[in-house]
Amino acid sequence: MIAEFVATGQARYVFKHMPVLGENAVFAAVAVECAAEQGAFWPLHDRFMADDTTLFTEAGLRRQVTFEGLNYEEFTQCLEAGSTLPRVQASYEEGISRGVRSTPTIFVKDEQVEATYEAVAEAVRRALAEAAE
Repeated sequence: MIAEFVATGQARYVFKHMPVLGENAVFAAVAVECAAEQGAFWPLHDRFMADDTTLFTEAGLRRQVTFEGLNYEEFTQCLEAGSTLPRVQASYEEGISRGVRSTPTIFVKDEQVEATYEAVAEAVRRALAEAAE
């Protein structure tokens, strides 16, 4: 049901980084943003979230980035330049300012919602009803 709201343009899903588990989490977020610059945010995000530790090696990261059809040279230039780090840091700081202490944390509009399908669906329905009034 939530996907329907997004698919019809009634709602949108916005992902924000909250790298709370140290340097590896920051590296993963920066790498995912570098992949996003080539249109592959979700595939690399999903591999990191699946705890694919090979992505923390040069060979494993090269394999996955190449598998996703990305330009590996462009990708590594992005990583080395650290050009996506400010985006990750801004996302983290926004989370802290909004009271996020763990992941996942979900907001519908400005309301923090329990991270269950039912709670999110209800909050989206409520927000759409309010918008229609």
